[in-house]
Amino acid sequence: MQQKRGLGRGLESLMPPPVQAVNQTPASNGLQSVSVDKIVPNRLQPRTVFDDEKIRELADSIKEDGIIQPLIVSKLPDGRYELIAGERRLRASRIAGLTEVPVVIKNVDQAGLLALSIIENIQREDLNPLEESRAFQELIDQFGLTQEEVAKRVGRSRVAVANSLRLLRLPRVVQEDVAVGKYSAGHARAILAVEGVHTQLKLREWIVRATPTVRHVERKVQGIKGGETKTRTVTGLPAQISTIVQRMREALGTKVAVKQDKKGGGNIVIDFYSWQDLDRLYRQITSA
Repeated sequence: MQQKRGLGRGLESLMPPPVQAVNQTPASNGLQSVSVDKIVPNRLQPRTVFDDEKIRELADSIKEDGIIQPLIVSKLPDGRYELIAGERRLRASRIAGLTEVPVVIKNVDQAGLLALSIIENIQREDLNPLEESRAFQELIDQFGLTQEEVAKRVGRSRVAVANSLRLLRLPRVVQEDVAVGKYSAGHARAILAVEGVHTQLKLREWIVRATPTVRHVERKVQGIKGGETKTRTVTGLPAQISTIVQRMREALGTKVAVKQDKKGGGNIVIDFYSWQDLDRLYRQITSA
């Protein structure tokens, strides 16, 4: 049996004992009833994908048994409350028609707010790998934490945090694949082992088509690396244009080629690997 991951620092102290129903009288453990209309979502909520069907199932359970675990919130200056933990319960409570929910009010700083949101979602295994990676990166960018400090906050090893952050170096289409569960983070990290966006995307295309195991991908990567030469293909493009092409490849997550004519003009060729990939590129270019 897989060992349950730790909660990280601070979350255990926020979690009160379970309550039996939403209309229970607040006790000495700090529980209060708050109007659902006064609770606003967590600005730093790391989770971006919610399963509507599971939330409806939770709403049915709440109608039957009430809210077993109270929400955790912090009080805002305008009298409202910002959610720290319990986004799914709040959404389900609204569907169930509740006007009030049990809460525990805690005062935390912004770094603590984000860390606790990450911890709660990780504990429930609610974050997909990319949401987790982006949340770790936000702790680093917004609050100046090191990877070691992030690891301590969320109850992970530094190596686990570093491996998670590596996913953000992948082409965007690969990140989207992992986010929707097309293949695992292990497959994606294997893609990182090869150099060049074009080679990575060709490997990604093979993974989607062949659905191999991670070990199989790693063996294929070794074969690709073994066949690589130390010399790079000469494009004949000026350095400035080569830089632009490389940036376009990274931004679009696909192969981009420029063909120059003798008059100083030329053509741009953008590769796509499926109609879905073409639609992704269209949306990405037209929304820029």
